[in-house]
Amino acid sequence: MQTGRGRIDICIIHNEEKYIVETKIWRGESRYQAGKQQLAAYLKLEKALEGYYVVFDHRKASEQRVETETVDGFTIRSYVIPVIQQSPSSLQN
Repeated sequence: MQTGRGRIDICIIHNEEKYIVETKIWRGESRYQAGKQQLAAYLKLEKALEGYYVVFDHRKASEQRVETETVDGFTIRSYVIPVIQQSPSSLQN
């Protein structure tokens, strides 16, 4: 969905309420935090009170993270999801 600040990844409208979901791939702590600010800006533009931030972490030592916090007056629920994949060379038929 296009906004004045870019594209919202997922916007769900249910019972006349907007729920915005921003997705990212893990690129480090500072970019993780910046994504929350981006989501807060989208929430403000769309007049939504709450958003969801889903980050997929492909690092070998990734850890699941679940957080709820207030960013610029908006509630953001963040989920870091470890993505465990075997390397193609280790797959056997």
